This record gives sequence, C-alpha cells and structure tokens, in this order.
Amino acid sequence: MQAGFGGLERDCLVCGMPHALSRPDIRDRHRQPVCDKCDSPLFEASDGSTEVIDIAHQHETVAEALVKFEEALQYFWGLHYTQQLRVITGGGRIRDALLAELNFLQQQGTVLDVLSENRGAVRVVIRRE
Repeated sequence: MQAGFGGLERDCLVCGMPHALSRPDIRDRHRQPVCDKCDSPLFEASDGSTEVIDIAHQHETVAEALVKFEEALQYFWGLHYTQQLRVITGGGRIRDALLAELNFLQQQGTVLDVLSENRGAVRVVIRRE
C-alpha cells in the first residue's frame, strides 16, 4: 500500500510489522532497511512469485524496451515482494541489449541471477526465497 509524501507502507514478511518507508532504489539494495522488530531485511524478503513483463511486442525501439525494463525492475523491487521477473524479449536486438544490461547489473550485484528460458524470454532473479 502506498503512503503519502512519495513513501510507501511495507510489511515485514517475517513478523508482519508495518513500516513507513521512502521509495527504494534497487541499486541501493546493500543499504536496505531492516524490520524494527525482528531485524529482517524489508526489501530482500520474497513471496516466491514471478511477474511477467513484455518489453518487445508493442513496436518498442531498443532504447524504449530498456527503459520499460528499468521501470518494471524498480516497480517490482519497491512495491511488491516478487522474487523474479520473466522478461519477454523476442529474439532480436532488444534481447541482445537486455542481456548486455543484465550482465552489467549482475556484476554490480543489482540483480542476483539471469536465466535464459528460451530465445524469447529471460528470467531475472531480484530476491532469494
């Protein structure tokens, strides 16, 4: 649930305690807040779900597709407990550009794992179970 002033309400998945927080950035995952009650990380906790996003089948350019992916990555990191994203890429230049971006993000520690499902889809792990 979103709170006022650009923040959000986030419940701890371990103990259930609600917290009012500012909107997070996935690139700051190493500085994430912990629960005041049980010290569990508030944004690393996952419900095990997979969300599907299609970045390649609405006539997107490569640049538009990468922006669409970045927005989805930030959205699912900050507002959901999603464990992984299944990104529909198609088999062309968008896929190649996304794989290069994901390689960079994985080396930075922003995403935890990248798994190629088939020529048209990639799974991106953003949280552990």
